[in-house]
Amino acid sequence: MTPDLLTAATRTLATAAKPEHVREQARLLGVTVRQGKMDSYALLMVVVLGLVVRGQTSIAQLGHVYGEVTGFRRARSSFWARFSPPFSDLVKWLLDRLVTEARPPRSRPPGVLHNFTDVLAGDSSVIKVHDSLRGIWKGTRRNSAMAALKLHAWVRVFTGELVKYRITPEAYGDSRAFGIDRELRGVLMLFDRGYASPSLWRRIDSVGGYFLTRIPKGWNQEIASENRRHRGRARSLVGMNLRDALDGLKRSVVDVNVAFCCRVRAYSGAPARFVEHEFRVIALKRPDGQYAIYATNAPPRMLPAEEAWNVYRLRWEVETFFKSAKSGCALSDTPTRDKHRVLAWVYAAVIRATVAMSAKARFIRLAPARHRVRINPGQWMRWWNRQLLGLLDMLELGDGPIEPGELLLMLADPNRSRIPMRNAFGGE
Repeated sequence: MTPDLLTAATRTLATAAKPEHVREQARLLGVTVRQGKMDSYALLMVVVLGLVVRGQTSIAQLGHVYGEVTGFRRARSSFWARFSPPFSDLVKWLLDRLVTEARPPRSRPPGVLHNFTDVLAGDSSVIKVHDSLRGIWKGTRRNSAMAALKLHAWVRVFTGELVKYRITPEAYGDSRAFGIDRELRGVLMLFDRGYASPSLWRRIDSVGGYFLTRIPKGWNQEIASENRRHRGRARSLVGMNLRDALDGLKRSVVDVNVAFCCRVRAYSGAPARFVEHEFRVIALKRPDGQYAIYATNAPPRMLPAEEAWNVYRLRWEVETFFKSAKSGCALSDTPTRDKHRVLAWVYAAVIRATVAMSAKARFIRLAPARHRVRINPGQWMRWWNRQLLGLLDMLELGDGPIEPGELLLMLADPNRSRIPMRNAFGGE
C-alpha cells in the first residue's frame, strides 16, 4: 500500500475513533467494568480491521489477531465473552461517527449533475441469520431463510461512502426505511422499483429534494401535459394513459407530466387523505424497441431527458457497496446465533466496507490523471484486505510483538487426542 493511502486510512479511523474517546465511550456503555489487560480500543480495531474470513471460526481467528498485534493472549472463551451487548453498541457508535462525518458533501457532482448538491443511491440487501432469530428478524422465505435481516443503505455514488443506514427484519418495506427531512434539500436520490411510491416522492419533493426511479410495468396513469414540442404532425399525448400512449410510438424521447395519487398521512388531528400530484415521466427508447420509463421531479433544466439513462446507471454504486461488503468484508457471514453478536458482526462489516470505499476514492484522487482507470471493486477489496494488518500495525494497539512463549501457545495444535508422528520421534 502506498504510504499516503495508508496514512489517509489511518487518519480516517483515528479521527472518528480516537483511543481516548473509544475508551471513554466503552466505559459509559459498560463494555469494560474495570481496567484490565483487554484494551477496548484495541479490541474494537481488531474486530473492525482483523481477518476477514468465512465460517464458524472467524471470531476465534480474530482472537489470534488480537494476540499478535497487542502482544497479549486471551483464552478463546474469554475473547468470545467480550462480544457483549455493550460491545455491539460500541461498534455501532463507531459506525455512526463514520457515517456522520461522511454525510456532508465535499464538492458538487460533475457534468450535467452540477445543479444538485449531491447524488445518492438507495437500496437494501438481505442477510441470512440463524433460524433461532426468526422472532427478531423474521424472514420471508420459509424454506431457505426463516430468519433474515435487511440492511438499508444510502451511498454517495461518486465515492461509494455510506451516508445513512438502518437494520430491519427482511419483510420491512424499503420505502419506509428512512425518514425524509431537510437534509435532502438539493440532493438527487436514485432508487429502483422497490421505492416506487408516489407518497415517498411527494415527501422528497416537499423538502426540496429530487429523485429518479424506474416505474413498475403495471402503472398506467394519465398524462397531464408534455414538456417538449415535436415538429410536424406529431400527435398529442395529453389525456392518454401512459402505457397506451407509448404503444406504437416512434419517438426516441418522451418527456411528459403524469398525475399520481399520493397518500398524505394523518397529522395533528387531520385524517389521512389522498391527493393528486404531478411528476415528470421520461421514456427513452432502448435498442430493442421498448421504452425504459423513469419518474422524477427534477425539471428539464436540471436533468435533461436524454441523460436520464446514464444518470440512473449511477444507482449501481449501491449494489457495488453491498457486493463489496458481502464478498470482501464478511457481511453475509454471521457465525453466531446471539442477537448482539450478530449486530456487532454486521456493524463491523459495514465499517470495513465504508472505510474501504473511502480509501478507494482517495486512491483515485491521488493517482495522476493519465493513469486513472476504472477500478474493479472485487480486485480492490482483495488487495485492500491484504493491507488491513499493516493498518493495524500503524495504529499502535499494544506492546507487541507477542512473547515467544505466548506465541507457541497460540500456535499449538488444538487436536490434543492425536500427537503427530514427527512429535513422537522428537521432531519439531
